[in-house]
Amino acid sequence: MLSACNSTAFQKDAQQTKMPTKLDLDDPLSVAKATVVLREDYNLTTIYRGPNISSNPQDQLFIRAMKTDTGNITYQIYVIINYTGIWRFYNWAYDTYGKTMMLTNMTRDIGECKRIDCAQHEFVILDVTRNYLEENMQSGLRFWMRGKEEKAKEVFFIPSGYIIAFLSLADRSR
Repeated sequence: MLSACNSTAFQKDAQQTKMPTKLDLDDPLSVAKATVVLREDYNLTTIYRGPNISSNPQDQLFIRAMKTDTGNITYQIYVIINYTGIWRFYNWAYDTYGKTMMLTNMTRDIGECKRIDCAQHEFVILDVTRNYLEENMQSGLRFWMRGKEEKAKEVFFIPSGYIIAFLSLADRSR
């Protein structure tokens, strides 16, 4: 979906997931304290949103889980990338082991334009299972995203402590 007018949804997510100044990504307790838990009564779900761990302060990288009152939990990795130049059209993700990850494009927005370059924003979601996160719990999760633009390739890493903390929060509420 292309959306030049719908940037408020991901801007709100970005504001709510700013990384605290003293977050220790290798310490599950530190990550757990920085994770936001929101209750949505209108659809009977609880949302768990981990802190932003992107190495670029303008980007977003975090795990999000949605738990229904029936006990169903879905896990997703949110990635919001900001860059200048031509659209990258991210459409493929894979991990260290070459396993393809399910990627959904949420929005592509155009930000401020200066002379010939515009700021581009791409928001994608990777659907993952609890099992998959558990498999990567000890070593952390490294994955790459590629786009239609040949040079478009980004690498991301979610540390072990982050995954451990996130899954322990979901366990506590099971």
